[in-house]
Order: sequence, then structure tokens, then C-alpha cells
Amino acid sequence: MKHFKMSEFTCKCGCKSCKMDSKFLQMIDNAREYARTFFVITSGYRCKEHNKRVGGSATSSHQYGYAADIKYTNELQLVHIIFGLTKAGFTRIGINMSKKFVHVDNDPNKPDAIFTY
Repeated sequence: MKHFKMSEFTCKCGCKSCKMDSKFLQMIDNAREYARTFFVITSGYRCKEHNKRVGGSATSSHQYGYAADIKYTNELQLVHIIFGLTKAGFTRIGINMSKKFVHVDNDPNKPDAIFTY
């Protein structure tokens, strides 16, 4: 990857697991290139135990290496991030306006969606 280190996607619980999907990693690296802004990954891979601790869905794409959450600091950066993600081919994007992060995944078992929460 050109723009990321694998450690940015490692489970945050201390188990050091990082079972990210290779296609996802290529897509997010491309998205970062297109966006021309920094991506701060706040959550990548989550082991099942960590996913439960943080209140993640039982079907969370993070558990399978298909998802990441990206922090943003202002609306202009948000626009750049979404532009990069869509140009890279992502079709599942969630925006959390109150906590200022973007969820993105390419889970093949879930339908395309753009959502807020």
C-alpha cells in the first residue's frame, strides 16, 4: 500500500489481529489517492470480542476485513473523502455527522447503500 501501514487496520483490542481483505485494502489505498486528503483510520479489522465490546453489529463487516472507519475534521475533508471512496468503487458508505467519521465497506454479502447514523 502506498498511503497506509497495515498497523492502521489492526484490531485495537491488543490481540494484534489484522485479517483485512486484500481487495478492500487496494480500494481504500486508491480512494486515498483520489481524495487528496489524509485518511485517519479509527477502526479497521475487529476480532469478534472487540466488536462486541465496542457495540458493533453481530454482522459487522469489520469482523471480516471488509470495513474501516475514517475520521474527518471538517465538511470539506468529508467531501474529499466521499469523492475518493466513490471514485475508487465503494458503494457502501455510512456517514456519522455527530462523531465525525465515515464508515466504508465492500462486504460482498451486503447491498449497496449510502446512509447516515
